[in-house]
Formats: sequence, C-alpha cells, structure tokens
Amino acid sequence: MNQKRFVQILVLMTLIQVLCILLIPWRWLLVLLAVIAAFCIYGLYREVRRFLQMSEKERINQAADLAETNSEYLSKLAPYPLYMYDEQNHIRWLNDKAIALQEKYGDQLWAEQLQPAIKAQRETGSITMKDSNLRYRIDFDKRIIFVENISQEVAAIQRQREQQAAIGFISIDNYDDVIDQMDDKEVSYLNSFVTTFISDWGDEYRIYYKRLNAERYFFTSRLEDIIRMEQDNFSIVERLRKAAEDQNFALTISMGIAYGDDTLERIGDTAQNNLDIALVRGGDQVVLKDVDEAAKPKFYGGTTTSTAKRTRVRSRAMSTALKKIFQEADQIFVMGHRFPDMDAIGSAFGVSCLADFQGKESYVVINERELIPDVERCLTEIHQHPEMEKKLITVENAMALVKPGSLLVMVDYHKPSMSISQDLYDKFEQVAIIDHHRRGEEFPSKPLLTYIESSASSASELVAELIQYESHANKQLDKFTATLLLAGIFVDTKNFVVRTSPRTFDISSYLKSNGANTDLIQYLLSSDLTSFLEISELVAKSEFITPNIVIACGDPGKVYDNVTAAKTADTLLSMNGVEASFVLTTREDQLVAISARSSGKINVQLVMEALGGGGHFTNAATQIKDKTLHEVKEMLYNEVQNVLKQEGAQS
Repeated sequence: MNQKRFVQILVLMTLIQVLCILLIPWRWLLVLLAVIAAFCIYGLYREVRRFLQMSEKERINQAADLAETNSEYLSKLAPYPLYMYDEQNHIRWLNDKAIALQEKYGDQLWAEQLQPAIKAQRETGSITMKDSNLRYRIDFDKRIIFVENISQEVAAIQRQREQQAAIGFISIDNYDDVIDQMDDKEVSYLNSFVTTFISDWGDEYRIYYKRLNAERYFFTSRLEDIIRMEQDNFSIVERLRKAAEDQNFALTISMGIAYGDDTLERIGDTAQNNLDIALVRGGDQVVLKDVDEAAKPKFYGGTTTSTAKRTRVRSRAMSTALKKIFQEADQIFVMGHRFPDMDAIGSAFGVSCLADFQGKESYVVINERELIPDVERCLTEIHQHPEMEKKLITVENAMALVKPGSLLVMVDYHKPSMSISQDLYDKFEQVAIIDHHRRGEEFPSKPLLTYIESSASSASELVAELIQYESHANKQLDKFTATLLLAGIFVDTKNFVVRTSPRTFDISSYLKSNGANTDLIQYLLSSDLTSFLEISELVAKSEFITPNIVIACGDPGKVYDNVTAAKTADTLLSMNGVEASFVLTTREDQLVAISARSSGKINVQLVMEALGGGGHFTNAATQIKDKTLHEVKEMLYNEVQNVLKQEGAQS
C-alpha cells in the first residue's frame, strides 16, 4: 500500500467520525472512540511505513538468518542423509548423516552408486552395501539426493520369507527292484536303514516327516531350513547313495520340494509335480521350486545315470490311456523336433500306426527344408510307399487342417521351442508327449498325456512297446514302419552300444520278427565320403580343455548338419582317455549347435541344461542363437568348469 492511498483512507475515516459526532447522541463517548481509533490507525501506518522503508541489507540479513536456521536443521536434525550436487554431478553439500556415510563407504557409495544413478536419471533405487541396505530418491530439479537406511526393513522381509512353509516328498527310486530278490528279514532291514537315515537327516534340519508307504516319505519345514539344505547341495542324496552302496544296496532317492507365499494345497501340489519331474529326469536328484508360476525350478544331484523304473504295468497303462485319447480325437498330428533324426521319424510313423489301429486319420508333420542326410534318404524310401507317403504333410498344409478337436503328439522331444513349427504347435489345445529325454524346465502347460522315460534308449523303443501291446491278428505292424522304428533304436544306442537295457533288446527282437529290414537300416544310416571327411576335419581340430575332456570347433563360416556333429562327438569319445566330448558347429539356421557325449563319469546333461539345452546323462545337446562360435566356446568352457566343481564338491 503506497502513502498517498493510505492518507486518502485516513481522511475518509476522519470525515465519517465528524459526521457521527454531529448526528448521533452521546457525542463525548464517540469522540473518545474516534480518538482511540485514530491513534491505532496511525500506529499501524507507522509500522507499515517502517517495514516498507527497511533497507535491502536488513532483508538480506534476515534471509541469511532463516537459511542458517534451516541449514542447521538439515545438517543435524534431518532424519535422512542428504546430498546436494552441482551441474558437474560433484558433491556440493552434505548433512552430518551423509558425511558419516561418506566416511564409512567413501567412493564406493558416491562414485560407484549415486553418481551413476544421476547420470542414468534414475529417480529411485536400492543399494546393497557390505553391512547395510540403502534406498535413495533424487530430486533432479533441486539437485538433492535423499538416502534412507532400510536394513531393518530388508531384514524383516527376509525373515518373513524364511518363515514361509515348505513341503517336500521323498521317493526311493528303485525300491521294487532292490527288494525283488530279498526275503522278509532283508526287506525289514532295508526299511529300517532308510527310515533311520531320513530320521537323522530330519533331526539335523528340524523338519517334520512322515512315512507314507514303503518307498515314499512326506515332510514339511520352513524355508530357512530348505535354504540350509540348499547351501549343502542336498547332500543327503549323495550320502544315502554311498551309505547304501556300503550295505550292498543299489539305492537312490529323489525329492520334490516347493515353498512360497500361497496355500498349503498349492505348495503341496507343486511339490508333487517337482517330484514327478525328478523321477522322469532319471531320479537320484532334487527339484526345488517356488510355488510362483514365474519361478524356475532348481536341480541338485543327478550325478548318476538314469535308473530303469519303467515297468510293463506302467507301459500297458500308458497304452490304454493313449488309446482312449486317440479314440476321442478328431484328427491326429505327429511332430518331431527340428532337423529330425531317425528316432524322431521312426517314432512319428510308429504313433501314426497306433492311430491306424484306432481307425483315426493321422499326419506326420515334416519340413523338407530342414533335413539331415539320413532322413533325406529315409524320405526317398517313404515316397516309394504310397500308404506311408500320404501321411506326410507340410507345416503349411497342417496349419490349414487343424481344428479344435485335433490332437498333437510330440515325439522325441518335449520342449515347445524345439518344434518343427512353433506356430503350428500353438494352434493345438490338446497335446500328448512321448519322449525319452530328461525333462527340462520348458514344458507344455497342460498335456493330456506325458510319457517320458529317460531310462529308455529311444522314443522309438517306447512307441514300439505301445504297438506291441495293441497289435493283434487283425492289427499288425507293417514291415517298413518296423524298419523305421528299429533304425531309430540303432541311432540312439549307437548300434546297441550305449543306453541299452533288456527291454531294448526285447523290443528290437519284436521289430525284427515283424520284418524290420537291417540291410535297409544300414543304407539309411550310412555315411557318404563328404560326411566322413567333415568328421575327420572336426576331429583334427579337437583340443583338450582338461586331461579327459575334449572340444572340437568347426570353421566359423561353414555349415554342418546335426549328424556330422553327433558322429564326431561319438568318434572323439571312443578315443582312449576321453571321458567327455563336445562338438561346436554352425547350423543352416545360423544357430550354434553343441553335441555332447560322456562315458558316464561326467554329466553332460547338466552342462547342456545350463546353456539352454538338455538330453541325457551321457548324451545331450543345445542350440544357441545370436552368439559366435568363439563366444559359445567360452560359455561352454565356463559351464564345464562349474559342473566339475559341483561334482567335485559332492564326491
């Protein structure tokens, strides 16, 4: 308010007072009130005038005093450490708590954590130091960083997580086989031995357990107890196996464990599913997984080859189940993995034969642009058999024929990403699986039937056994399909050298008795001169990465087929002193492929799983995209070292 305006208001008020004195009674009282009001107004006027006339210096001093007071509060009384920085992202000012942090952590906090956060424009974030957990918030407009110590909060969350419920199942993998030749006294001693061992283990980790039947146990605990088991790599699996060997028992166990923030019913179902995974992967291992669907399972153990647990009762049950599924399906499509081998082709036509037994229309999906030499020769033979040729169908034609009631049977693989066509796989709502590879993390969500037997030599062996149970006088296996199935067994057993069992020879005998042509098999599986020279070239490039592990790497610009790589790995493994071999090549689709073989002392499946693949204990593979041969070789070397360390720690 300026002075002139104030004087005008004062004159107006004086005029009003004079009029009141002249027109209203009790004039002396009004005069007194008017005088008091005038003095008050005049005093207010002087105060306002003094403030308006205050010097610039006084206002600066007052502002400085206020800033000093606020600074003192921020420096000493503010609850959080505060950082102020300049345009060059250098510290301009710290309060006492921030000074204490800097003295404690130095550049480890500012230069390695906060400065990069400023440059990356991250408004909030968490920092884990050696003895504390911090959370920061950055005000980029004012260039201020607020830091909060959340160690107690993190500890509380961790403690709450460790108290989550965990449920587990323990299964004796080969109990029936072990007690088959025992008398009652020996069986009683075996049961006591296992129960005592598990009881001592339960006391060690403070878990509650209950024996469900002769070969299965149930237990429950807290997650913190499971974490301690995990830190010990679930050594009970290895310890029990060695203790059983000392007692002349060929005994192994498998465990499925689940935990999480969910209902006990859901945790229990997940634990049961984890046990099933452990068993189909060959047993002698532990599968641990959070109940959260997004969580990935963890695998421990699996350092021995698969124990044969396939019984004729189970095989007949699978035959009956598959028969029922076929009867309810409108159409049946059979598909193997990309670049199929003879096992995939043989088992596919075997499943088609099973469909014929039920009077169902079936198709075998093939991509003739992705074939290996063996299968090319096989397709040439198939084209000479019209009744077989009409079953072949391209991916494009299959896409057009699929309808809601159609069934897809996956043979010789169970990972959807390995399908001949991912788009075709996605069109099916009903899926069945017949495979002999150890089950991996990737798996169809809700298959109608899962027949995975890692102890089987091949998918062809499994399918041929199903055919044997369903065939009769009016439904006989034809000679050419029998030949394809036997060829699949030949390929996966390396001419009956590896992964064979008495069942393998029984099924092979059945196929031979049904007219399987071994001369044709020899022709289909023969190597041409070019392939032989490529194998020799890869062998010449091999090098030892340990005294007993060899790696062969193809030329970066050269494309190799899967058969050449696989035969090279087999050739290297046959050399004296070689216990594991790995062959790296570039495929036609520009993926880097690894074929891995082992004599049984090194688990190549674990190595390939770590690189996104899978397979068996002694025979595995993977394909890696967007990497060079040199980069994949480095990745392979690191994973081999990791597996050797794990196996060394368990031995």
